[in-house]
Amino acid sequence: MDTSNTDQTGWVDDQDYYHINRIVDWSSHGPLQVGDHIDVGTSTNPYFRYFETYTMGDLVTRADGSTQAVLGVKFLELVLAGEVRATLDTIKVAHQIAGPLARHLGEVIFENIRRSEFPHLPSRQRCVWLAPNRTGVKYWLLRMSVEGQFQVLKVRVRGHLHRANENRLITDSFSQEEMIRRARLYWGGVDNEEETQEIIFVGRMRVEEVMSPDFYA
Repeated sequence: MDTSNTDQTGWVDDQDYYHINRIVDWSSHGPLQVGDHIDVGTSTNPYFRYFETYTMGDLVTRADGSTQAVLGVKFLELVLAGEVRATLDTIKVAHQIAGPLARHLGEVIFENIRRSEFPHLPSRQRCVWLAPNRTGVKYWLLRMSVEGQFQVLKVRVRGHLHRANENRLITDSFSQEEMIRRARLYWGGVDNEEETQEIIFVGRMRVEEVMSPDFYA
């Protein structure tokens, strides 16, 4: 891949990458064809829109036999108080609540650091994700456990991108200080192998080729 048109600010002009387009209800668009253009960065992407619209909670059965829909933290309070009997399913629900909360908090902190310290870099809230080569495509298909319908597209892009270490994105019950430290490392640039790096992009993307399954098998 020609990288001669990439400058130090992350600007790319007519370079080829690969994009995994998942054909799901929450996607910004359906199947794409050769010649289609997508303008990226004008609206919130589906990944972050999930956090904007999803309500984390569950339907619980209380000790008196009544059922009630409760939000996530309230559900955990009821379990702690013994009003909801803890089972394996309860543990699964707790994980489904805690995981998105941690990721959402991380994304908010990362975006705040980007805006204040790295405003020239593309936002994760409005980007698409790219892979540099076949190895990267195969890695990310496995990493994201992609199922159902999807396309692997060869795309030509013009705009801003950022290469980062995806390990910085791992969020758990870290302190705010640690999250800010990780965010600064993430926006500071990549320090891992090319095929496993995360590439985020905003700008114009043109579909050059719809890759056959043999490409990523």
